[in-house]
Formats: sequence, C-alpha cells, structure tokens
Amino acid sequence: MDSLSHIIIGAAIGEVCLGKKIGRWGMLLGAIAKSIPDFDLFFTGLSDPRAYMCDHRAHTHSLFIEALYAIPIAWLLAKLFKQKVSFKRMLLFMLACLWGHSLLDWCTNFGTQLLLPFTNENYSLNTLAIVDLLFTLPMFVMVLMAVFYKKNAQRRNKLARVTLIYCFAYLGLTFINKVQANSLVEESLAKNNISATNYMTNPTMLNNVLWYGVGSNDSTVFIGEFSLWHKQNPVTWHSYPRNQHLMQQCKSKKDVEVLRWFSDPYTIAQANGDTLNMYAAKFGRTNMQESELQKSIVFHYKLYQANGVEMMGMEQANEKNMNFKESFIDLWERICGRRY
Repeated sequence: MDSLSHIIIGAAIGEVCLGKKIGRWGMLLGAIAKSIPDFDLFFTGLSDPRAYMCDHRAHTHSLFIEALYAIPIAWLLAKLFKQKVSFKRMLLFMLACLWGHSLLDWCTNFGTQLLLPFTNENYSLNTLAIVDLLFTLPMFVMVLMAVFYKKNAQRRNKLARVTLIYCFAYLGLTFINKVQANSLVEESLAKNNISATNYMTNPTMLNNVLWYGVGSNDSTVFIGEFSLWHKQNPVTWHSYPRNQHLMQQCKSKKDVEVLRWFSDPYTIAQANGDTLNMYAAKFGRTNMQESELQKSIVFHYKLYQANGVEMMGMEQANEKNMNFKESFIDLWERICGRRY
C-alpha cells in the first residue's frame, strides 16, 4: 500500500488509542509506527530490483517478528511519556499499527511475507490497488481536519474513529467486488474456451471499479480488463506466450528462480539479444491501449550477464513510452464502460 495511506491510518489509530492520554502526540506516533515496516526500504532501496523483490515486505512485515520488535518500542515509549500510557496499552497500540500495516499490504498484489521466518511464501489477497484514490483521499481529509482540533479532543477523536470506520467499510467493499470479479472472470474464460489452469483478479490502479483478470497455463498468459459498473461488456482477452523454455535456457538461473518465486504462474519471458526480459503479469497491463507485449506491459525485469556476473535491471514506464494523461483518460473511459 502507498505510504500516505499508512500514515493516515496510523494517525487515526494513534488518536483513538493514545489521544486522550497524550493529545496530538498520539497522531504523530501512530503515523510513524504505522510506517515502521517500510523502513526496510532504507536497506532494499528502489533501484535494486533483486533486493526490492526479496527483502521489501519481508522480515519487517512478518507478523511474528513485528510482535517481537513491538515490545521494546512500546516499553521505550511508555518510559518516554512518563507512564501517562501504560505499557500494555502502548503495546496494543504498536501491534495495531504494525500488524495493520502488514495486513493492509496483504490486500494488494505485490506479495507480503507474513509468516517469516517459518516460510518465505508471498501472500496476497488481490483486493486493493497499491494506490486507490477513493480509499485514501476521504481518510486524508478527515485526519487533516482532526489535526487542527488542537483543544477539542472530543471532535479530534470522533474524526479519527470515523476514519477507521471508513477504512474497514471500504476494505469490506473490496472483498465484495473481489467475489464479483472472480465470477466474471470464470464465466468469461469458460465462454471464450480459454484453458487456464490458474487465474487471479486485481483492481487496476487508483480505483476499485475497473479490474483485470490474469489466466495462465503452461504455455500462455491471458490478460483482460472489465468494469464492475458495466458487467454486460465482454472481456477482451490478450494472450502472450510464456516462453518457459527461455527461462530454462537462461544463464542467470538464480535470478530466474527469484522472479518465478515472485510472479509465477504469471511470468512471461522474451528474448532480446543476450538479455532476457521477464514480465510479472500479475501486475496487469501498464498500457491498456496497446496489445503488443513490450508496449502493453511496459514495466519488466531484464536479466543479463556482465563479466560472468548475473545482473538484473528494471524497465519502468516513462513519458517516452507512455502518455500518462491519455492513460488516465483511458482508465476513466474504461471505468465508465465506454472502452473495453
């Protein structure tokens, strides 16, 4: 989930749990505590795709490890505020923030290693886009209003509670939408005689109305988008060969395995000279106006050898290969059912 959403929800948790004891300090502590799991970015960074895939949303996001490091932080905070808040209450506050962070990330499609060190499996519910404006903006407005109630703690606390109620209500709605999306994809795959052995659904960026489905078998990945507001519109499926033989022939064996762990069974390979381009189709199509693989799924990983060393690069969307204004218009048109 995006950092702003974590900060906003954390501030609301801090106000509800600590606001009556320590005032607006509770909101600040909540915003920081809810962000702690993402401090792993100081280690992984954003530029090293191998570290980002394997170590982001890993140990700092584990429910078990979070419970361990919540204890000394809670003890330190209880001492810092001179026992205005009991250790027990501070520990519950820390767990609400830390576990709340990981469980919210669990709703997105990146994958979160919730059960380290017992298993490194990536868990994802695929119910919420990593950035969803309708989820974040109303909560942002309410928390911002609460911040300015310096002396009126009752109104500040009420706004924080309404923020959390909205958060849970919206998340509940996403699960209802998920059931609808799964049903539509199953029906469309059967209607189009697509022999997919696996499938997943996920909302597109910024919303929870326009979803995409990804199906796969040993040879092919299928991707199609659809609006929950216009269920009568047919899903247009785009098929891409997985080229698993290219993955098997690639010299960068370890990196291939990392990428397959991260995105299988929705991994696509394509050769480009001595470089192997690998696409994590679980993220859907970056550019829905194109059907060609390189133009449609702009974001991908590049595996190559440099002096016998395995190298992994990352290709992202930019203004040269994508018109962001047109993409936003296209997204809105698809949500409204005018493009499909």
